Amino acid sequence: MQKGKPDEPLRIVIDESSLTFHSANDLQAEEALDEFNDTLSELLRSGIPVSKVSFCLEFECRAGLPLYALLYERSTNIDVDTLRRCSDLLDRCADWDEDVYDVVTSCVVSEKPVESWSIGYAVLRSSGHLMACLVCPTTERRGLLPATTGDASAEIFFLAGTSDTIEYWQLVLSRERIAFEQFFTVAKRAFPKLAFHPDLDFRRFRAPYDEVYNWVVLALTVINNFLTASFESRKGVRQAVQADIASYGVDVSPESSQTHKNTRAINQRTVKYDGVAYLCEWHAKRTWNTDRIHFTTPRAFPGGQILIGIFVDHLDT
Repeated sequence: MQKGKPDEPLRIVIDESSLTFHSANDLQAEEALDEFNDTLSELLRSGIPVSKVSFCLEFECRAGLPLYALLYERSTNIDVDTLRRCSDLLDRCADWDEDVYDVVTSCVVSEKPVESWSIGYAVLRSSGHLMACLVCPTTERRGLLPATTGDASAEIFFLAGTSDTIEYWQLVLSRERIAFEQFFTVAKRAFPKLAFHPDLDFRRFRAPYDEVYNWVVLALTVINNFLTASFESRKGVRQAVQADIASYGVDVSPESSQTHKNTRAINQRTVKYDGVAYLCEWHAKRTWNTDRIHFTTPRAFPGGQILIGIFVDHLDT
């Protein structure tokens, strides 16, 4: 059974060096800040902790213009609401630098030098988690990039917009071994096209959690990213959909006509969600004879999502 939301580890920091607009006019800076605000707001609204270096407002965003002057002194033609929203969101972010003294600020990201306290901090923390730096999209840094600071190196994910968050959380699942209790908290962020039945339980697989983990992450990633498009382009033709999904390394299929004739078997594949019954006859297979993820066809669930309805070793046929 799914667990409640645990305390979140710190994975995301704001790269203060990206909040610069030396080559951007006021309109371009405003658009970039709007995107930054939207991404930060979405993260905070989801309960995801985002932190900043405590003196980030002191950094120059333009020649002779520190960030606090941009936000509070109305020294540009950038929309006042955009600036106020940015300052309010930054106020909601904790400071990461309390009792932290060993950060090297001279960094190299994709072979380009960058002076950044938060990138340096993210590299140092990367041994435990896939760290991300939230950046203003005026920077070129975006996606998973190599970063070094001093003698330390790591791959850091640079979040430059709301569209980047799905890729980031999918990478978190694939690169970290998320604890059993936290899995569905992260999965709901990584797979927005999927809905998860509250009774899903890894203990219903035959193999233990550590053994099925990589397969479950791969299967959910492929179902989320590709299944709906395959159903639509192939018009739901079973063999064509199976071939599409198999090309990504996941074996899926619907139930056979024999299973459909077995009322007990079909009932086992039917789950209730919010009082409505859904048939989860399509399933991903870990091996030929055990461990299945059962799900609905695309568009069968409200909002166009696919319901992941059953984790199980095997059902009757």
